[in-house]
Amino acid sequence: MKQDSLEKQIEALDQRLSETVEHQQREAMFAEEANVRFEKNVKCFEKYYPDIAKAVNAYQVREDFCLHVTKSGHGNFIPTGESSLLYSQDPIAQTKEQIKAQTESPVFSLTDYTNYPQKEDGRIHTRYMTKLTQFMGQVKGEANKTLATLPDTFPTAIIFGLGLGYHVPLLMANTQFDYVFLIEPDFEQFFASLFCTNWYEVITDIDEQGGCLFFHLGADHQSFIKDVEKIGEDIGAFSLVRSFCYQHTPGAEVNTLIKRWCADYFRFQFGHGFYNDAITGLAHSIHHVRNKAAILVNETKKIDYDTPIFVIGNGPSLDEAEEFIKNNCDKALIVSAGTSIASLYKKGIQADFHVLVERPFQNYQIFGEILPESEYKKVNLLGLNMLYPDTNFRYKWAGVAVKGNEAGTSLMDLMSLKLLSKTLPKIPYCNPVVANTALSYFLFMGYRNIYLFGVDNGKAEHGNHHSKDSIYKVCNDDDSQGYKATVIQGKKLPGNFGGEVVSNDLYMVAHTQLEKLVSHYNVSTVMNVGSGAKITNTISTHAEDLLDLPAPLDKNRVIESIKESFFQQLPVDDIDEQYKAIEKFNALCDNIISIAREEVTSRQQAASNLKRQQRYVYAYRDTALGHLFHLIKGSLLYYHCPLLTLLYSYEDEQLTLEKFATLNQLWIDYVTDIKNDYAVNVETKCDWVIA
Repeated sequence: MKQDSLEKQIEALDQRLSETVEHQQREAMFAEEANVRFEKNVKCFEKYYPDIAKAVNAYQVREDFCLHVTKSGHGNFIPTGESSLLYSQDPIAQTKEQIKAQTESPVFSLTDYTNYPQKEDGRIHTRYMTKLTQFMGQVKGEANKTLATLPDTFPTAIIFGLGLGYHVPLLMANTQFDYVFLIEPDFEQFFASLFCTNWYEVITDIDEQGGCLFFHLGADHQSFIKDVEKIGEDIGAFSLVRSFCYQHTPGAEVNTLIKRWCADYFRFQFGHGFYNDAITGLAHSIHHVRNKAAILVNETKKIDYDTPIFVIGNGPSLDEAEEFIKNNCDKALIVSAGTSIASLYKKGIQADFHVLVERPFQNYQIFGEILPESEYKKVNLLGLNMLYPDTNFRYKWAGVAVKGNEAGTSLMDLMSLKLLSKTLPKIPYCNPVVANTALSYFLFMGYRNIYLFGVDNGKAEHGNHHSKDSIYKVCNDDDSQGYKATVIQGKKLPGNFGGEVVSNDLYMVAHTQLEKLVSHYNVSTVMNVGSGAKITNTISTHAEDLLDLPAPLDKNRVIESIKESFFQQLPVDDIDEQYKAIEKFNALCDNIISIAREEVTSRQQAASNLKRQQRYVYAYRDTALGHLFHLIKGSLLYYHCPLLTLLYSYEDEQLTLEKFATLNQLWIDYVTDIKNDYAVNVETKCDWVIA
């Protein structure tokens, strides 16, 4: 018995010794392969992603940084703050199981394109969006079998969690994506993956396929959404609307990123602009130049940083601050945003500046009705270049700034380069509502002592939607005097003093833009007064806690200084026909139509056809013909996003191609009508009113 026991112990020791020797051999082999892989990866990143390569070369690993070698000979890793390894003893087999599970029961982002308002108001875009909505509703009503697994081609992959990267080449081997977003909040894990995954093969393969690969490393939920919004702006929202969403690693940070993506997905579904808006903005810009409007041409000048600025919206909290504003209106510049000018008039408060941005003729009419003409002559106007141009003549003085991503701005930039040897400054985050524009103007000019009144972006659950003195009905369905107000419901925002306020999609975007604006200028001195929505990095302030300002302001001196320091007329009487580029726009439309008419016999061909159109249009973006890009871009997004979604929604490929052909013909008709309209209406001011 003792002899048997001794032999078993010797066998066990021999087995452990063999395993140790084998493990040492695996470690030696892995170390050799990993170091070579790391060098190749870094060299590849230096070529394709130099900023990432710099970050890698500068990265200092922690003292206990270690890659563990598994029985299968692959790397494994314990992330900082964790106690367990990321993978099992066979990471590849484990990852293949994960990929199988997530591709056989995939999670896809999906937009419902059946809810666009169906109406006829004379505009080309509205007509074709009505046709699109009706068609998509018809397809949806047929209840065709939807995609149940991930096909071998798909528009976009959004991959949360890199780990050591094993899933990426395996996933790419099964499905070809046009756009791949890799999101990893922990840069250390990405650094470790450079020893484990042949990123150089992944990158070169995607490059050869004509795809796009985006790394979001060290991302938190705020920077991730900001980066994705920038990518959507640069290459188009079609890169995001039909996405396969894959989670590789667990963890609170990754889960937060996924939650934020789901919450903010709606931001990529609207606000693209469209042809009628674009050509109207272009025509109005031409008229602003022709009318010798004062244009914002200079960056920040020397000003009195501490001059108090009251930016006043028309939210319900304006009433909370009425007494303070009245008592201090001679000690600050009063900047009225939009319809708040009528509320201030009723309260007996004189505005110094009125900020407007709307391009429709109807808005021009409304503002002509809500205030006596003589009152406008006491006020200075600050607008954007899309503004209905006759508006300028109502005021004592009018100044216009250009807004980014507008056809008219691209054309005015071209003229400014020719005449002033510089492009025009674009005030940032100045949309979607007038309060955004007002705050953007004065932060751009350098003012920092700013009070926000009535800039609420929401309301109390059962509270008023605007100031009690506003031009709007108390309730849209009653018989009270006033105009109908935008419905505020469906969303929630944190309240300025706790709790929540009710909001909607428009105000949600406006709120986000305000926060981005304050962050952009890195200011912490903006006071957000009243019980509206909280704005990060502003000072939440009750109106009754405000201290009266010390002394009257020499308003005339300050206002004239603003006019002289920042604004001037462009030294030209009109814009030559060559700059409008009518023939070149015709060629642009003809080429889009030519590509769209090509025969396609598979999903992949159809998707490739759309991508060729998209990249052709986006090639115009930062050129002397940039205004032509902006004329067509929004309409392209509004049609290509549903076209792409339709391609990858249903299992039956033949059925899909038949539906695609019908919707594609609508797109061709839309571009044809745009082409025919441009030459006729390039200088036509907006005449749109709600019937």
